Parts: sequence; structure tokens; C-alpha cells
Amino acid sequence: MADAYGIVSDGVAPALAPLAGWVAALRPEGWDGAVDRALSSLALDWAGALLAGTGHPLHGPYLRALAAAGAPGAGPCAVAGDARGWGAADAAAANAAVSHLWEFDDSHRAAMMHPGITVWPAAVALAQARPGTGADDLRAAVVAGYEAGLLLGAHLGKAHAATNHMTATAGCFGAAAAAARLLRLDAGRTLWALGHAGTQAAGLWQFLDDGATAAKAFHPAMAVRNGVTAALLAEAGIPAATRVLEGRRGMLAAWKVAPEPSAGLVPGGSPMILTTTIKGWPVCGQMHSLLDATQDLARGAGLRAEEIATVLAEGPQALLDIAGIRRPADVTEAKFSTAFCVALTLSGGDLSFAGFDGAALGDPAVMALAERVEVRAPAAFSARYPKERPARLTVTTRDGRVLVEERSVRRGDPEAPWDWPGLVGRFHGIAGPALPDRGAREAVIGWCRGLGAGEAGLDPGMGPIFAAARRAA
Repeated sequence: MADAYGIVSDGVAPALAPLAGWVAALRPEGWDGAVDRALSSLALDWAGALLAGTGHPLHGPYLRALAAAGAPGAGPCAVAGDARGWGAADAAAANAAVSHLWEFDDSHRAAMMHPGITVWPAAVALAQARPGTGADDLRAAVVAGYEAGLLLGAHLGKAHAATNHMTATAGCFGAAAAAARLLRLDAGRTLWALGHAGTQAAGLWQFLDDGATAAKAFHPAMAVRNGVTAALLAEAGIPAATRVLEGRRGMLAAWKVAPEPSAGLVPGGSPMILTTTIKGWPVCGQMHSLLDATQDLARGAGLRAEEIATVLAEGPQALLDIAGIRRPADVTEAKFSTAFCVALTLSGGDLSFAGFDGAALGDPAVMALAERVEVRAPAAFSARYPKERPARLTVTTRDGRVLVEERSVRRGDPEAPWDWPGLVGRFHGIAGPALPDRGAREAVIGWCRGLGAGEAGLDPGMGPIFAAARRAA
């Protein structure tokens, strides 16, 4: 027997039912202060990535393609760097793509994804589209979206992430949950939203093998567009599969993967948003702990590139699978080249958010050192992934010295978080090239801090961010 939402009442509940109930019931009242601080920090992280994206060479091509599909012009929603009004699902998709272009956005160890770019664009677009939405709705929607996306990502695990881009697949659930909570759907319709999301979840890593790194931003765009549409379908009363994950013809059966047994789907304890990583490097997150080790080794030893005979960089298999490009042709490919990024860091080059522009690809000394960087994936390191990001760098000098540096977590992980002044400085570095007006950047910082503080009357549509984005364009 089933109730009106297709939830079996005299048997085992659908695997996603507890999550749907938690999302629908979520309220900001009584939150721990850590959640408020995370909201401010992650809002600032996403705002920086979004503003920076307006200055990326792919900003125009992505907007032209997504505009052709969505026909913007009369909608109520804003897209960074564009003066037209867009519909909610299309605006959310465009902003997701724009904020992923530079690889500046947040990440997560266990879920192996970028959660923020699938959550903020969905929630903000619907906040702009629905008059009467309050800042507390946005706050709850964001926390709900992080919870759903990260739980799904960790649950699907390494076997899924080996071929599927988790930001695209689990990210679709994050977007749907954020949209469902923003629309104030009840538990049953939230479960429908998750069901509609599951039937659309898709995204393959093959683009990396085929040298199409510029296609990566389409994955969050697709996830967010589909997630918002999923919630709108549920709001309209269109039912969806309630066992889209575990059913006989559901996602796990289709993908032929067994979920991680230690990663459940029932929210409990601290919200998942508190386990998010804010990046310390403007490149693929798989190499961050290795780059932390590289930077510290280079500073401590005072090495010059010509002194280095060989370099051994070790990490999990995902380091090779996702960031294994050997000879990058441009700055986008360089962000997925462990050998190049390690060589640049050892050479004292600029791998900062503001300075990494790919110019070192034309530096013969850096490129020669990159050829001497060997990247390996020891089985023991792969076994510790994704709960840790183990990395070891071994440098052998021409005079016979052997220098070793090792890490298990990354700068910006929950164990090594940024403080607020550090995040503000990071934001100025990220957003500054696209938005030289410091006053406009300060307005964005104020909005982000106000969101975490629950400031009364705050615009849930992130008005200052999009005003700044128009100025940046």
C-alpha cells in the first residue's frame, strides 16, 4: 500500500525519504554558529568564482550557447556578465557554468565534487523569480542543497566517480534539494523532486580523455538546470520515481555500482555544509595536498629548478585519472596537469588565484622540469581516498640530496580552514581582475557576511553580487 506520494507505508521506506523529510523540515532557527559562518564563507567563495568567471574567455561562448537554448530576454533572473533577464532554470544553469570556468569553486573530499556551484545558482535564481522569498529561505535552501549533494556523492562513492563526474550526478540532487526547499515543498513533493533529479543525473569524465577540458563547465550547468526543473515539476504535482536510487531499474542498477557502505543517506549530526573545502589553489582539487607539500618543500629547501634531477609525485589513482595531463596546451589543460603544476611551484612560479594565467607554459625551464616529474598512485594512497587526500613529494637533487614532504589533508579542508580575513583577501585576489572597483567588491563581502548573520531585510537574490557582475562585464 502506498500514500499519495508513492511512499510505501507498510514496508521499507524509499532510501531518499529521510533526506526529503529533513530538507522539507529544515529551518534556520537554532542553528549552530558554525553553520552561519559556513554560509558567509561559502557565499563569498561562490561570489568570487562567479565574478571571476565573467572575465574568462569561455564566458561568451557558454552564454551564447545557453542563451540559444533558453531564449533569455524577459525573465526575472540575472546571469553574471549579461544584461538580459533569464528564466530561472536557464539563469541557474548559466551561473553554474560561469562560476566553474576558473576552477576556483569549493570542493569536498568524501563526495568528490564541487557542491557550491550546484546549490547557490539554483537557490538564488528561484529567489529572484519568486517574490516574497526571504533570506531565511535562501539560507535553508543552501544548507539543504549541500546536505543532499554531499550525502549522495559520498554514498555513490569511488566506483561511480571513476567514470562519472560527481558534480554532474550528485550535483543534480543538490540543486533539486535547494530548489525544493526554496519553493517550500513538503516532504512528499521534495521526494518527487529528488526522483526527477535522479532520472536526469548524468555526466561522464570522457571529455578529459578526449582533450575537451573546456566542456567541464557544462556539467554543473546541466546539473543545476535539471535540478531546478525537477523541483518545478514536483511543485506542479507531477509525480516521480520514489525509489530512483535503489529501485530495480534505478540509478544504482543502471550504473552497476554498489554504494559506499559507510556513507549513509540519513542526515544526522553536524550538517554536511560544515565538511566542505574552500580551495587553496586555482586548479583541480585532486592535486591540492600535493601542491601544499610542494610549496612547503620548495620554501624550506630554497631550491632552484636547475638543481633538481628528478621529482616523484604520489597520490591516489584519482590524481592520475583526473589531473594526469602530461603536456598541457593551454591554461585550462594546465589546471589538470599535476606534472606542470608541481614543476611551476618548484620553480617559484605564480600559481596564485590572481596570477596563474598559463604564461609559464611558454617557459622552457618549467616545461623541462615538468618532464622530470613522475606521477604515481601507490595502492595504499588510493585506499585512503576519498576520506583523505594523501600526497607525497620526493625531490632528488643533482648533488644527491633526497627531500621528502607528505600531506593527508589540504589547506582549506575542515581540519585546516580559512579564517575570515584570509577569505576576504582571497576574494579580492580572485574577483579583482574582473572587478577592479574595490567598493563594489566590498559590497559583495558585506552581503555575504550579512547572510551568515541572518541580517534583516537582506536581498535573497544576491543583488550586490549581480550588480557587481554587470559592472565587471
